[in-house]
Amino acid sequence: MTPHPRRIFLTQLMASGASLAASPGFAQTPDYPSRSLRIVVPFAPGGGGDVLGRLFAQKLSESMKQPVIVENKPGASSVIASDFVAKSAPDGYTLLLNVPLLVQTMSLYSKLPYDALADLTPVTDLATSPQWLAVSTAKVKATTFKAYVEEARRNPQDYNYASIGPGSSGHLLGYALNEANGLGMTHVPYKGSAPAMMALMSGEIAAVFLDFVTLKPQLAVGKVRLLAVTGSQRSPLTPDVPTLAELGYPGFEAAAWAALFVPARTPPEVMARLESEIRKVLAQPDVQARVRELGYEPGGMPHAQFVAQVRTDAARWGALIKKAGVKLD
Repeated sequence: MTPHPRRIFLTQLMASGASLAASPGFAQTPDYPSRSLRIVVPFAPGGGGDVLGRLFAQKLSESMKQPVIVENKPGASSVIASDFVAKSAPDGYTLLLNVPLLVQTMSLYSKLPYDALADLTPVTDLATSPQWLAVSTAKVKATTFKAYVEEARRNPQDYNYASIGPGSSGHLLGYALNEANGLGMTHVPYKGSAPAMMALMSGEIAAVFLDFVTLKPQLAVGKVRLLAVTGSQRSPLTPDVPTLAELGYPGFEAAAWAALFVPARTPPEVMARLESEIRKVLAQPDVQARVRELGYEPGGMPHAQFVAQVRTDAARWGALIKKAGVKLD
């Protein structure tokens, strides 16, 4: 018996649909995640990056119904952790939490075991933070940025600035400030924010660029004074502190970020799921409150926009590092 033409057509249509569904262009979202994930953090436990990593690990675990483990791999200006993730399987189970240091090291080191832009793919930012220019009240009389610049010009030998190490954002921002104002402030590197803050409070150094969470305790007791902040707009944490841009110094608009990255070639559907989950976490009021309590602003930039931001930052920091002549090897 010959099949009815309509039945033949339906059979062919169903077969065609099955073929399309099986083709790569029509792949369904995989069963992801089906096991535990890990967030690799290139900083020691207890710091701001580690605290953010643990906050998002907990929240992503609740949202994705799988354990999310934080693995600390500090050292070598985040190179150890970044290299580990860059060489991990591109399956969405190993993520890197990093800051602009990821792209700064491209210029700070002559050679890296990975290409930060080619071997790692940004997902999105978790938080952003400007850097505040703080001065020591024990050493600096100026209460405005303009007065500080005038004092520094008159007495260059008495004005120096601290950083948490050579090639750090604080070092490079101080260098850029010197360049913009024709100042002769001397850079004094310290091994971390704690000794830099001690030097600032004692009047050993005049100024420093640091994050608000580090400066806040000493600001409250009058040991430091905030004169300016980076970023494109004033921070809600310090609405009375002007941005360097509004004071007439362009080039200081970009804020620092903490973001998640995955190995390159991670499937787009996995990337999309990760971005969606991070956005859901960032929308939670308790997460927003905790991020702000730490001195940051919640992130969540669209993927394509953040990819562009990372590339822009790589070029910007690279040019400044080259001009300053900083090398870590």
